[in-house]
Amino acid sequence: MKDYLQRFSGQGLVRRTLVMLLAVVFMGMGVGFFMLAAMGSDPFSTLNLGVSSKIGLSFGAWQAILNIVMLLAIVFVDRSKLGLGTIGNMFLVGFSADITGWLLRQVIDAAALGIPARVGMTLLGVSMQLVGCSFYVTCSLGMAPYDCLSYIVPERTKIPFRWWRIFTDMVCVGVGFACGAAIGIGTLIMAFGTGPILPLLNRYVSEPLLRAEEYREKGA
Repeated sequence: MKDYLQRFSGQGLVRRTLVMLLAVVFMGMGVGFFMLAAMGSDPFSTLNLGVSSKIGLSFGAWQAILNIVMLLAIVFVDRSKLGLGTIGNMFLVGFSADITGWLLRQVIDAAALGIPARVGMTLLGVSMQLVGCSFYVTCSLGMAPYDCLSYIVPERTKIPFRWWRIFTDMVCVGVGFACGAAIGIGTLIMAFGTGPILPLLNRYVSEPLLRAEEYREKGA
């Protein structure tokens, strides 16, 4: 994947930007399904869902505020991981989740959902987040602030990446749960399934599709 991204890093910027924007919106829509199913989400969304409900802000508004705070810290430490994708992720995921959650609540009575329906919506949300994240990462246009911190701290300390990420994810889940966010199957799948599933999606789905588009543009 690294060689591929380096090879095409300067090509197709407009197309990759459009794909990135669609990817982060798709990720936000996945969170919208998580919100309705109330069976847990990824650690960072769990934190933001809990805190936003506690302080009376929408998920998107609070996530944008927290992202801005983290971004300001990152700017002074290491700007190399920032890009257009950073901005897209900061704002579009949260507000896409808010809009999707609102639309779903207009047509679905969350209180009347049975366990099978909630599990199905959770699995749909997981799938949407993982696919969106794969295209977002493969576009290589900058990391989200939370992901930036996951790399910056290990690079500047002796803490291995995997243990630092596990620690931060546990903190996010703990704070989110303490603030009232739901913890469940969605949390477990995102916490333990992202690592093995995302590289497969990158290799067999997003990278081949983006590579095909690059070759098509070059031959045009």
